[in-house]
Amino acid sequence: MASVVAICNRALALIGEEPVVSLNDDTEPARRCNLLYADTRDAVLRAHPWNAAIARVSLAPLAEVPAFGSAQHYQLPSDCLRVLGLSDRRAPFKIEGRRLLADLAPLAILYVRRIDDPNGFDALLIDAIAARLAHDLAYALAGSTTLAGQMWELYVRKLAEARKADAQEGSAERLEADAWTDARVA
Repeated sequence: MASVVAICNRALALIGEEPVVSLNDDTEPARRCNLLYADTRDAVLRAHPWNAAIARVSLAPLAEVPAFGSAQHYQLPSDCLRVLGLSDRRAPFKIEGRRLLADLAPLAILYVRRIDDPNGFDALLIDAIAARLAHDLAYALAGSTTLAGQMWELYVRKLAEARKADAQEGSAERLEADAWTDARVA
């Protein structure tokens, strides 16, 4: 069973630090883990459209309309880390702050969501988060840029391994023909 403390302890072990019992411990490793874990987790989740983190939602337009450029704007869900696309894949959109601008109504989006409970992560995603956290902790706790560089390399390898496995779950998306693809084939 995964826990935030277990992921932090995995990261601490990678850089040769002693484990913590709680992120509220009065130790430097616990304080650093408490400070960095959530942002590090979100960065790793944002780095790839993880199957475990994908969500779909319909959004209602805001009453206030944009001053120019788009017909509507929508408030993004509070747990949205990255918008992957709209229900109409060909419709253009733009993210500005925590709002999405588009000329569609109603609007449905596919997005990467924040997952607070690590039990929603698979083992390879946990490895990637721990490796990224080890990188983020390495200089602060061990004072070593060399170790931080090694942890970055480990993170890149773990991320690639996790992304590869994650991408193999499910059917390949079908490409739909349109005027542009038809012109490219002709």
